[in-house]
Parts: sequence; structure tokens; C-alpha cells
Amino acid sequence: MPGYGWIFPVGDGTVNIGVGLLSTFRDFKSVNTTHLLDAYAHMVADRWEIDPDNPTMKATSRRIPMGGSVGPKSGPTYLVIGDAAGSANPFNGDGIDYAYETARMAAEVLTDAIRHNDPAALQRYQMLIDDEYGQYFKVARLFARIIGRPVIMRELSRVGMQSRTLMEWVVRIMANLLHPDEIGPAEVAYKAAVAIVRLTPNA
Repeated sequence: MPGYGWIFPVGDGTVNIGVGLLSTFRDFKSVNTTHLLDAYAHMVADRWEIDPDNPTMKATSRRIPMGGSVGPKSGPTYLVIGDAAGSANPFNGDGIDYAYETARMAAEVLTDAIRHNDPAALQRYQMLIDDEYGQYFKVARLFARIIGRPVIMRELSRVGMQSRTLMEWVVRIMANLLHPDEIGPAEVAYKAAVAIVRLTPNA
């Protein structure tokens, strides 16, 4: 099933655990996410020493826009950051890093606008977002469309899980940990994906 699962310590002895489905998966609306979360929690219960039957709070759900799918991100009097700007990574569902990064960019633009008393300077924010994430998010959106097909997802998982080396460079691409000044397998594969995206309409 194309989607994400996560679990990380909160810092007070509890953990944040969740699941997400890609809307590119044809049958995503028919999946009971409450049951999916429960199954995932029980699957990792022993490893994380948690009791899924006694959660500290009720599960909640919401839609998370990804890959820069929300716009506009700036206007005469506002800038939009993080999940509100659709900044989550379609490769892995990560939104925390991108919330911090877009907040930093917004703060820089806002500081310049105030310092020079120039509201028009806020429009530079969209350019910064495009320069930082534009191409990468196009590749990620294409990836999300491809793995939205369960047959392809299963085959990719089968092949990938058999090679640690392959998975290491795949993780580098998915986590946006590429090094532009290097020419390794991950960078070569990503450049190939960029070339494909350029030939793909509406990527």
C-alpha cells in the first residue's frame, strides 16, 4: 500500500506514531486509516515498548498537501510556510525539516521588506522556494504518481530490499541528502530522474 509510517520519541517518554496514504493511490479513500494506524502501532509495539491499546490521546487525521501543491505562497501582506504552503516532501512525507527551512526563508524576506520599507520584496519568497525545491519536488511528485500503483510499488520494494547499496542511495534521494558537488550513484540517478521530469508534462 503506497504511503508512509512514522514513529519518533517526543521527549517525555511518549512517542508520536502515525500513518499516511498517498492520494495517488487509486483506492486510498476506501482505506480505514484508523484500522491502518492500529495495525501499524501493534506491529511496532514490542520494538518501541508501547501499549497501542492505551494511547495517551485520541488519534486525529488531516490532509497534508505536498510537493509545493499549495499556492500562492506570498501576497502583499503575507507569506505561507510549512504544511500550509504544501512543503512536505512527497518522497517520504517529511514536513518538519521543510517547515523550519521555509520559515527561515520567510524570515529573511520579511526582514528585508521591513528594513527597506518595501512590501514588494515579499514576492522574492516564491523565487526562493522555487530555487530551493522546485526541481526536487517535480521529481518527487512523479515518484508519488508511480508508486501510487500497488503493482509497481511491490516490485520496487522487492528489488530494493535485496540490495543495501541500492537502498542507501535511494534513501539519499528520498531524504534530499544529495551532494551537488559529488558524482555518486544517488546523484547520477537523480539527474536521470530530472531529465525524465523535463519530458513529462504536469510533473
